Amino acid sequence: MIRTRPGQTPRRSRASRGQIVVIFAAAAIVFIGLMAIVVDVSWFWANSLRMQRAADAAALAGVIDLPGNEAGAIVLARAEAAKNGFTNGTGGVVVTPWQDPTNSRRLRVTISGPIGTFFARVIGVNSFPGFAQSKADYVLPVPMGSPENYYGVFGKLRHPGGGITTTNTFNNVTTSWFSAGIVKGTNRWATPGNVFATDNTYATSSTADQYQEWGNFGITLAGTVTNIDGIEVSAEVSRSGTAGTTCTIQFETSWNNAGNWTTGAGTGVKLTPVLTTTDTYQPLGNATDKWNRTWSSGDFTNANFQIRARTKKTVPATCPAGTVHRIDHLRVRVTYDYQTTTFTPDVNVASPYGGALTPRGFWGTMLTQGAESINGDAYSPFYDTRTGSNNPNFDPTTYYDYAVEMPAGSASGEVWIYDPGFCAVASDMGTGDRYFSNTNTNGSNEISAYYTLYDTKNTLYDTSDDTVVASSGTTFANLAASDESMNGPTNVNSTPTPGANLADCSAAAVGGNTADPEYYHDRWWQLGTSTLAGGTTYRVHTQSTDPANINAQKNMNGQNSFAIWTRATGGTPKVHGLGAMEAYTPLDPSTSAEFYLAQIGAEHAGKTMEIKLWDPGDTNSLSANIQIMVPGSAGYSAATLDYTAVVGTTNTNASSCGSTNVTGANNIPTNTGGSGGQKFGGCWVTILIPIPATYTAPTPPGEAEPGWWKIRYNMGSGSASAFDLTTWQVQIRGNPVHLVLP
Repeated sequence: MIRTRPGQTPRRSRASRGQIVVIFAAAAIVFIGLMAIVVDVSWFWANSLRMQRAADAAALAGVIDLPGNEAGAIVLARAEAAKNGFTNGTGGVVVTPWQDPTNSRRLRVTISGPIGTFFARVIGVNSFPGFAQSKADYVLPVPMGSPENYYGVFGKLRHPGGGITTTNTFNNVTTSWFSAGIVKGTNRWATPGNVFATDNTYATSSTADQYQEWGNFGITLAGTVTNIDGIEVSAEVSRSGTAGTTCTIQFETSWNNAGNWTTGAGTGVKLTPVLTTTDTYQPLGNATDKWNRTWSSGDFTNANFQIRARTKKTVPATCPAGTVHRIDHLRVRVTYDYQTTTFTPDVNVASPYGGALTPRGFWGTMLTQGAESINGDAYSPFYDTRTGSNNPNFDPTTYYDYAVEMPAGSASGEVWIYDPGFCAVASDMGTGDRYFSNTNTNGSNEISAYYTLYDTKNTLYDTSDDTVVASSGTTFANLAASDESMNGPTNVNSTPTPGANLADCSAAAVGGNTADPEYYHDRWWQLGTSTLAGGTTYRVHTQSTDPANINAQKNMNGQNSFAIWTRATGGTPKVHGLGAMEAYTPLDPSTSAEFYLAQIGAEHAGKTMEIKLWDPGDTNSLSANIQIMVPGSAGYSAATLDYTAVVGTTNTNASSCGSTNVTGANNIPTNTGGSGGQKFGGCWVTILIPIPATYTAPTPPGEAEPGWWKIRYNMGSGSASAFDLTTWQVQIRGNPVHLVLP
């Protein structure tokens, strides 16, 4: 035991205390260093998160301008990044947005810049490099109906008999001269065959009152002769010797090669002027002289028509006996009226400039406001049951829209509408315009169609900023017209079947008056002018409800079909339905018909496609089923699908479809054929199709665009064609604007 005096500190204790101070000081330095690292790392982490959120916000803000406006997307993305504290070009910050080269609807954004330090500055580190990247997709409304620059072109117009019979009338047509070619009857004149040409050889006669006939003039008349207006005979005549000056030749005509001759001095029997010794062509008759006879269409033919010449030596008596009457050349011509009938087979509808368009199996269409929704249109009709219950889905403002995508770098874009106005035809002819009932409730049949072209500002989900580029206005408003050549209502311009005077809108009747709205029946009409800009998506809105008077068309009950075509310089635009479309599909028995449904991109792999059909299966006596066809690298195959159905109308004619719930099917029977065979009349059919996670939106052989799914109608046997008028809607379940995880 060590003893110490009072007040004395042990040496070891003092040494220990000194060591503790040193250790504490060293530990404090280490602790402070660790705290500095933690603060700087935490600061870097927090600012990296802030930078990432700014990149995410920039990607989401800018992607809505894609796919058509990359420059606009860049501006929006950088503006959003600046709102979150990262301004491009300020403080070393670089914000780089760009359109994904493999997905035109995806925007990528990177943000880089320095993140300042606190304690690291002690060792000369003032900042750490920060970096964040993000990508966002903008899932536009699903394109429907067309991967091309036209929409709703069925193909042929399908006139009765498969074409158009056109009759043209031609009046007061004068033929060329026909020369005699055969001597008829007995050779009473000498060398009668010498009248066939003007060659100074003659048919002659020196006997008084001697007859000679000729025929086979080589007569050919165009078309179907409706009237003979006049006949002119030209005879090159003369006489011999120095006899008296009153010798003449008499001419008559025959119409039946049977000894019947025109009669009547000065009308049906004509004398030449007094003959001279010089050959002179003498005209007998003219373009309005019928030779004292009404000729039928079969009279003036090569087989029937003849001319007879007679020497006149006794009347007058001063023509001396022995005078030779001479004819060098005998010819005839006729003035007549005729008609031609031309049959032109139906051909596929061509573009406004005559370019070929591949048929796509349906027409775009819209029902009138006064129709019933059970007719096949979910949104245009005001009624569930006419004059009764109203259609709760009536929405002429939203439906129907068609996108016109002008590619970047293009200019002078055009939009055309085919057969924009209403003209009633048979339901399976033309574009299918028709009245659903014989008499509208107010006694009028004036059906309207309105077309408006908008600049969407590339915000397809937001129509509030859209501006009008062009409008049809009232050009195709209040039309009551019929095309009887397509079996439209009869008695045009009198009291027709529907109960009002109808204008004749057939192409022959309309003629060339482009100011007449009926002129554009079965023709293209340009909506606006050729001024659409590249990199912009426009919207064509169609409706039958009068925008200026919502009640004006409530009693108009019919269907108006059309097509859309577009073009531009410097690129090829596309036109398609925006998430919904109304299609009118003529169908033939024992056939399968296909048309484009929707384009589903590879970005939708692993998601679910939802298809909604309103009132499918109006195929009359034909049974029918529908398949959804999936694109593959080798072709198309039927999708496996689930579907349900629910009644969507109060109309008593609706089908009993509410118990329908089918899974794992590859087709949907829509009609069993015959009366009451429609299974989904007045029903919504909802189809769900899981899109495989391995889906790549392939391009099948013969297709120009990737990822286009199709509809196939399989029709049963029967003796008559049918049609289906259906509202189609397609969407991909999920948020249309979303971030894409790495």
